[in-house]
Amino acid sequence: MKVLGISCGRKLGNTEILVKEALMGAENLGAEVELVRLNDLNLKPCTGCNACVVSLLEKSSSGDCVIKDDLKFIEEKIMECDGLILGSPIYEKGPTGLLKILADRMGPSHDVAFRMISKKVREEKGITSGKPVDERSFKTRSASLIAVGGSEWDTLALPMMQLSVISTHMDIVDKILVNWTGLPGSVLFRDEIIERARKSGEHVVKTLLKQEDRRISDEKERPEYIGEKGICPICHSKLIEIRNEDKNYPAICAVCGVKGTLNVINNKVKFEVSKEDSYHAHVYLSGKFEHGDELKNIALKPNPKIEELPKLMEKYKNYLSYSKPDKK
Repeated sequence: MKVLGISCGRKLGNTEILVKEALMGAENLGAEVELVRLNDLNLKPCTGCNACVVSLLEKSSSGDCVIKDDLKFIEEKIMECDGLILGSPIYEKGPTGLLKILADRMGPSHDVAFRMISKKVREEKGITSGKPVDERSFKTRSASLIAVGGSEWDTLALPMMQLSVISTHMDIVDKILVNWTGLPGSVLFRDEIIERARKSGEHVVKTLLKQEDRRISDEKERPEYIGEKGICPICHSKLIEIRNEDKNYPAICAVCGVKGTLNVINNKVKFEVSKEDSYHAHVYLSGKFEHGDELKNIALKPNPKIEELPKLMEKYKNYLSYSKPDKK
């Protein structure tokens, strides 16, 4: 069993300390552990070219990204691992920008449903050319998220970190939010946080040890979650969007996308999700397959007037030149 730690913070900063403590807990229970500092990698932003989606859904191929940088390195580490400890400092209420870049690059290219579709069509059509998807995509993984901030400007941190692993279908078994650690190493004076991080790493391993069948399936009971319970009963997010100010349904979970009814009952906020609506949650394969169908049948479906596109584009081709810094 291998547990990977990804630290998005500075070398030996508070985030890295907690990630390492969690890895120590995992190692203590027999796991092989490894640590990657995201800042050591060269990761370029996603260009939105859709090459990965076309590869998966139209060519029944691997979905590899066409950008040449260090994505292959971190992709291999993630595919290889069974458990993940993901830690990030909090900047402007969210995790680091480099983690968002990784999330954008891993998103569609590593979406489990897209990869399942690619594999199924490839097998049905007997396709032998090209590169198939990585079979390791279809094993269950457990993950713990650790967000570390200097104040309570933290609203988007854990939700965005959770979104960074949602496409790979990892089971989030713990989430930790640590505030008031603005100075280097200050977390080391908070014994309860250090102990909490170690417990989190141990729980990732315990979760995996209980799973005799590691194949991804919506039919299985979800692993125990030991973090603070959120409002969403499915993904434990506290971030709920109100779409219509005069209606309490549908309210939307900002992380798993499930629709629910938001009420206040006995002075307590309740986000209630029906069984029918739960199938659409993005943390379930059913929700991911639905997303794949939407892309294939709507977003990636050519417009009937596609032949008119070159003429329509002429208006924008020569409008303004790009402002760029002077080269020295």
